[in-house]
Amino acid sequence: MLILAIALSVQAGGISFDSEIPKDVLLEKIKDAGNFGEPGSVAALFAVAATWITYFGAVYLNFCDFSRYAKDENAVCTGNLWGLPVNLILFTLVAGITTTAAFKVYGEVLLHPDQISAKFESWFLALLAALTFAVATLGINVVANFLSPAFDFANVFPRTIDLKKGGYIAALIALVLYPFASWEGGAAQFVNFIGSTMGPIFGVMMADYYLIRKGHLHVEALYDENGEFRFSGGWNIRASSQPVLPASSRRSYPSSQQCCRRGGVSMAGSSVL
Repeated sequence: MLILAIALSVQAGGISFDSEIPKDVLLEKIKDAGNFGEPGSVAALFAVAATWITYFGAVYLNFCDFSRYAKDENAVCTGNLWGLPVNLILFTLVAGITTTAAFKVYGEVLLHPDQISAKFESWFLALLAALTFAVATLGINVVANFLSPAFDFANVFPRTIDLKKGGYIAALIALVLYPFASWEGGAAQFVNFIGSTMGPIFGVMMADYYLIRKGHLHVEALYDENGEFRFSGGWNIRASSQPVLPASSRRSYPSSQQCCRRGGVSMAGSSVL
């Protein structure tokens, strides 16, 4: 993305945060993204922010799959600082620069990198871009969708399945289910559903850890069958009931696809509006 942004900015005559994309053109391009405010408006920015928070809340449920390999707590905090707020801010800036520069160069609003690479006259550059997108997709899926189920299978059957075998099982299930997935719209609905359920669960866990337990957790009690985490027959009824309302009201919020579409052009549209 960074190389693409630099190349387009050179062709456009420099980096500009003052988008020349007409308002009506921008709105027409994102008309299918839902009616949650115009690009660059407070409503659109809140919609994007809500999606990011919910999405990463769901991913953080398996954060222990990565933090277990950190040498200390400081390393975890440093990695999160660079990997989340810093990385997201820089990525948003690059996305905005790329969108505005692409409009100046090609005369149309291109929201996705693959749409821009399709405009390349050089087959070598187009191939290089396709390989880059493939590697990036593979990388994010290993982090978000591969390690978690691999560890799950290994934890359920620790005597017969290790992390490597669990990964093979997860990959095989994904290949079997792939033909039945509706990637035109079903994927966005699925991610929206996961975020609306896993996000609130993460919120309950964080409230319990920081507000109730003040950051102190009795690790030994986690492995005590009759300890404090036994609750009512192994279930914390109050905590388990909290995510029901957010999950049931998920239709009142924009889908992940809608927010991602807005997020891709929010930087470009902010200066226009």
